Amino acid sequence: GTFDEVGAEAGIHVVQADGAPVGKGLALLTEDLDGDGWIDVIVANDTVRNFVFRNRAGAGFEEVGESWGLAYDRNGMATGAMGIDLAEPYGDGRAAIAIGNFANEMTSLYLRQGTALQFADEAMVSGVGPDSRRALSFGLLFADLDLDGRLDLVQANGHVEDEIQRVQASQHYAQPAQVFWQCGSGCRRRFIAEPANQLGDLGQPSVGRGLVSADFDGDGDLDLVLTQVAGPPRVLRNDLPQRGHWIALRLSDAGAVDRALGARLTVHTGDHTQTRSVQRTRSYLSQTDPVAHFGLGDHDVVDRVDIAWPDGTSQTLGPLQVDRLHSIHHEAMTPASR
Repeated sequence: GTFDEVGAEAGIHVVQADGAPVGKGLALLTEDLDGDGWIDVIVANDTVRNFVFRNRAGAGFEEVGESWGLAYDRNGMATGAMGIDLAEPYGDGRAAIAIGNFANEMTSLYLRQGTALQFADEAMVSGVGPDSRRALSFGLLFADLDLDGRLDLVQANGHVEDEIQRVQASQHYAQPAQVFWQCGSGCRRRFIAEPANQLGDLGQPSVGRGLVSADFDGDGDLDLVLTQVAGPPRVLRNDLPQRGHWIALRLSDAGAVDRALGARLTVHTGDHTQTRSVQRTRSYLSQTDPVAHFGLGDHDVVDRVDIAWPDGTSQTLGPLQVDRLHSIHHEAMTPASR
């Protein structure tokens, strides 16, 4: 078979008045932002405004980045956007989109404002902004690294100019990765940066690019793989001493994991809820693990899991045991554990 280029007809070609393309896309993610059952596309653009392509119920796309508040940073400026991720980090149903940016630009953290389709860049007030300003960030992810039930933010950093320090004394080609711990609503700032010298091998400088998380060693917490320029991938095992309970959910439809892409899972533990989407397009030049992983803190049972499948059907399971991986098959409607 062959392919036909239909981008213009589909509404994803954004051009200037003279017909020149606008986009300089370096990362994208797919998510149903408006809850209409159709997948939208968010594009992180380098030095030009970010795009949001709203899916018009299968009848093409409409670019709405400016009207939804995702095109520019908090100062109304386009950024050198590199990597991207989306989550509901505060457990209140509001989506947040994190975008890693160029050196001397803060990592953007766009938070949905209430139920309206409007986002605001809250990098500064969240605590992510000030400590990310100096870094040049590529891959970044929301991940609950300490299993306390709150999503943290981790990002891979590294400059693009190998002699940048000769012209900017504050900059380095190799840079340490960063972890921003989420400390909850009772803190002055939602996120707190961990000093590089407290991060073990993750804090060692590298020219970081791609970043993924998964439980590679099967011990229940999320490990990391970071790719770097002119060097092998770095596999970073999570050995944090303090950790809570966890649950991991692998969804499949008709035996195929990829047919579950786009499913949404909500885990209920007491009065606390967490939601994840099954996605592969996250971070920067990376394919992420489709297993949905949840830190649970002190909760020793999952009361209920609600699943919204991509075909529009729903499924409820529970209670489920914690500290294990559950495989959930759409057609069987029953979970299998190991």
